[in-house]
Amino acid sequence: MASSIMHFLELKQYGGPVSVWSASGGAEDYDPILNPAGMSPPSAPVYRKGRCGIRKDGDRIAVDVSYSADFTAVMLFGEDPGLTGEDVQLLSALLYRVYSEHDTEAGRKRLDRIIGSIGETTSSLDLEEVFSNILANTLEVIGNADYGTLWLFDEKSGKLVCRASEGYRFEEIRQMAFSPGEGPIGHAFQDGQPVLITDPSDADYRKASKISRENKQRWGRMVEDITNVRSVIAYPITVDGKVECVMYLAQMQSDRILTKRDLWLLRVFTAQVGIAIRNAKQFADIRQLNEKLIRRDAIHQSLTDLAVRNMGTEKIVEELSRMAGQPLLFADLIVNETIPPGKRLPDSLAYGNLLERIGREETKKVSIGTESGATLYPVRSGSVVLGCLIARKNGQLGRLEEMAIEQGTSILALELVQKQNVLAFYYKNQRDLFDSLIRSENPDVLQENADALGIGDTRNLTAAILQVSGCPDPQEMEAVVFRLIAQLKKTAADRLQTIFGWQNRVILLASLKEPSDRSLFARRMERLLTDSGGTGPISLRGGIGSSVNGLHEIERTYREAEIALDNPIAEQSGVRLVRYEEIGLRRLFTSRNTEESRKFLADIFGPLREADRSGNTLEQTLVVYFDCNRASGQAAEALHIHINTLYQRLRKIEDTLGVSFKNPDDVLQLQLACYLLRHTAGYAR
Repeated sequence: MASSIMHFLELKQYGGPVSVWSASGGAEDYDPILNPAGMSPPSAPVYRKGRCGIRKDGDRIAVDVSYSADFTAVMLFGEDPGLTGEDVQLLSALLYRVYSEHDTEAGRKRLDRIIGSIGETTSSLDLEEVFSNILANTLEVIGNADYGTLWLFDEKSGKLVCRASEGYRFEEIRQMAFSPGEGPIGHAFQDGQPVLITDPSDADYRKASKISRENKQRWGRMVEDITNVRSVIAYPITVDGKVECVMYLAQMQSDRILTKRDLWLLRVFTAQVGIAIRNAKQFADIRQLNEKLIRRDAIHQSLTDLAVRNMGTEKIVEELSRMAGQPLLFADLIVNETIPPGKRLPDSLAYGNLLERIGREETKKVSIGTESGATLYPVRSGSVVLGCLIARKNGQLGRLEEMAIEQGTSILALELVQKQNVLAFYYKNQRDLFDSLIRSENPDVLQENADALGIGDTRNLTAAILQVSGCPDPQEMEAVVFRLIAQLKKTAADRLQTIFGWQNRVILLASLKEPSDRSLFARRMERLLTDSGGTGPISLRGGIGSSVNGLHEIERTYREAEIALDNPIAEQSGVRLVRYEEIGLRRLFTSRNTEESRKFLADIFGPLREADRSGNTLEQTLVVYFDCNRASGQAAEALHIHINTLYQRLRKIEDTLGVSFKNPDDVLQLQLACYLLRHTAGYAR
């Protein structure tokens, strides 16, 4: 360039001082390019693309050439060289090399900035840090932009939200949200193409400037409206072929507008940005998964440690509540208890309601449509429901919290199975003691067994047996038996002397001092059998013996309960609990012992003998009455009494036995008793 200029000066025959200067990037001073005479710099530069001309600079002559909006070159003459218009054009061409060298160096520096920025952007694996780096380095690469924001699509709201901001207050701009197709940001996201706006008259401007009223209200108050900026770029960033986010750059104060060249630079830069975002997201997913695995392992270790150390159900529930971030309630559906103790079930639900609700669905959790909106997490052993954890509506659980509960249900299942085994062993011991009691005749052994069984009051003792059928699963059978025991303990605890389960039966001994107590107790048991065995394949029925006094009589009431349980009356529709006294002569069809016949006769004729202490006139009258086929005149004649006397005796028999000669069943029972009186051996008259 220097030789070309010197050749030009020779042609012009100019021998005065000369220098060449340049200014770029908005600088207010010139830098020397060629200044052999040591001239002082020209006056402040003027940046205006395409400007070319001669001007006076004090007593000097200056030729100014602006090749772009950010670069100006000046050739300064100490004396008037007598330049023409053609000379100025020639000098413009000669000075272009200065601009070319400047542009080449600027491009190299820009490329260095891009490479450096790519390295810095891709160096982080933290997603939030990547977003921040993207904007900071973008503004380094695209020096014309005054500020930048980064917008990501939120699946939940269906809008683009601001995730990072450089050059503007993030807390204010993050309150805005754009729908796909709304404004420059929404258009770039929807179309997948960059939007460059440099002139409000552009069609792109009219299309992209349409935004929602809500965003308009925020614009102008907190952030710059698109109408207040000189140029805008909205550039979509693609990850694996899908638009992941949109970068928004704006020029407000800078004199240099954003250009298509900036778009080209962004294309080079954002290709690597997409890789950085993908890597950061993958790392975030892996880190999140790893954290979940670590927490899951910690949860499992903590719960297993509690189980191994036999800390008990209450401690396990307490730990699960801590992990879930809310107090959980555990319902033990084997013994019908809650943990923590004394806590009520939500919305006045009963244990039976929970069991029925869980039994209908084989899922990990069951939502119940109640006021509290509680969620049940069943605790099962195989197909057997042992209990459930209850979470309230006001504390929604995250995936890790639910994971803790799901693992906790497994630990609780082991705890409850162990509890079942302990109960089963205890009830087996109770059954052995009871067998010894009803078989022994030794008073000392009787009393020892009674004390071990908890039998304190030996007056008015009544035995009852409840039987479960239709349940092929032994574990489920055992669970049903245990639930029956829990319910009986709750409803009749003040009357029970002892109670235990054995195989498919519940055996109990109750002290019922008043006839009303006996009737009430029987009704409660019948209601329990109806409520617990009304649906499904499982059926329940029971038998209850008569009232006895003394330990030695317990066997009799127990045997009576067995007879009542096995009697055909129990198979009649709607009859679940059979009382021994209600069987009447039906007991004879199941008895394998003549002693039962003698007991039947004693029930009929014993009260008659007690009422007639002067002799056996009532018993004799009854026998003769049936021998005469209930012919009153014939019976009176056979007894040698007046017929009115016969009627008086018959009424007394009815009152004493609580029967009626008008009732066919009562008549049949009395007739059979008279028959057996004549044919049963060993019955003392």
